[in-house]
Amino acid sequence: MVDAKKIADLEVRLAHQEHTLDELSGVVAEQARLIDLFREQLQRLTDRMVQVEETAPGKGPDEPPPPHY
Repeated sequence: MVDAKKIADLEVRLAHQEHTLDELSGVVAEQARLIDLFREQLQRLTDRMVQVEETAPGKGPDEPPPPHY
């Protein structure tokens, strides 16, 4: 009987561990999805900033400082 109780306890512990692993796997998958989304958003923002900088008014060659500097 002692062996049967030990086996039953181990099966319960294993079931809890499998459940926890499934939950963690779901969390990791969601985080990976969010990271991909954030990367795409960052790339779009970076591209947009480059576009804005290139078309900004007054953008031209750097002028040398006035003589009194």
